[in-house]
Amino acid sequence: MKLRAGLQIAAQVLLAFQSQAVAEAGPPVGAPAQHFVCNTGYSLRKCQADMAVLRKTLAKYPAADLGEWTWVLVRSADWKYVVMPRGIDPDSPAFTYLPKRETFIEEVLVAIVPQRAEELIVRWQMSTDDLLELAVAHELAHVLCNEASEAKASRAARTLLNGKPLSCEVRLAAKTRTEEMKERR
Repeated sequence: MKLRAGLQIAAQVLLAFQSQAVAEAGPPVGAPAQHFVCNTGYSLRKCQADMAVLRKTLAKYPAADLGEWTWVLVRSADWKYVVMPRGIDPDSPAFTYLPKRETFIEEVLVAIVPQRAEELIVRWQMSTDDLLELAVAHELAHVLCNEASEAKASRAARTLLNGKPLSCEVRLAAKTRTEEMKERR
């Protein structure tokens, strides 16, 4: 009984921190939903303001093609604690976890965080606004193309950044019997 009550409270807290714009400007009825969540430490007001910046950027790209998807903002103060145990470069301000259909974005890309912004500007040689565009396009390329390769996702991201439709390489999971026979020769 305590577990059920705890789960209900956790669900209510999660819903409280979702951007209100989800309800106001959500997908058409029956369409898969895009969810927007802020990680621990965000106030509701800050979450909504930062999510508005992310949503504006996502609107430029085919994010709706992802279907059911969750976008998570993580405070810059917490970012390194989130990514380092997962073996992710702490100077990479976004990552996607495909099994749970989630993309994580660092706060510095959508809000002013002076010291962290300076670190990323030096590392990436671009403004945080440009880095937000690149991060979103790159993560979308990973997902839409089912592409694990960073290099290939970067190439596909450039296509999105140039306003062109995304064209993904087709990777077959299994070779045909004819292909196998040709390789043996």
